[in-house]
Amino acid sequence: MSIPKAIKKLALSVLVIVGVMSLSVPAQAAMVGTGQIVGVAGGQTLDPVTMQQKRDWIQEQLEEAGISPADSVLRVSSMSDEQVIQVHQRIDEMPAGAGTAGTILLVFAILAITDYMGVTDIFPFIRPREK
Repeated sequence: MSIPKAIKKLALSVLVIVGVMSLSVPAQAAMVGTGQIVGVAGGQTLDPVTMQQKRDWIQEQLEEAGISPADSVLRVSSMSDEQVIQVHQRIDEMPAGAGTAGTILLVFAILAITDYMGVTDIFPFIRPREK
């Protein structure tokens, strides 16, 4: 294989990987409510007992997700009341590394296709198609 051809294959592989990785970056735009601007989460003011119950619940959820008890205590104690309310309302919607396996499979599929087409030679078990 000549050097310019190898450089082309490497450049194409890098471009494909960068393109796939840029597709997996989540982006979100939303309207900003008055409560967020003022700093009060939805205009709710809760008593200290209710806030402590919410903090305890969030700490339990973090521990169930695999975070150590010491780390979950530190994370929850560093949250403001507004953040506690927001997390309590939206904990089921928040991503926790979702999509990683899909991204890896997509990169593998693209590299396998480029191997089959003869553009790259990454996987020795894939033979390029005959031209």
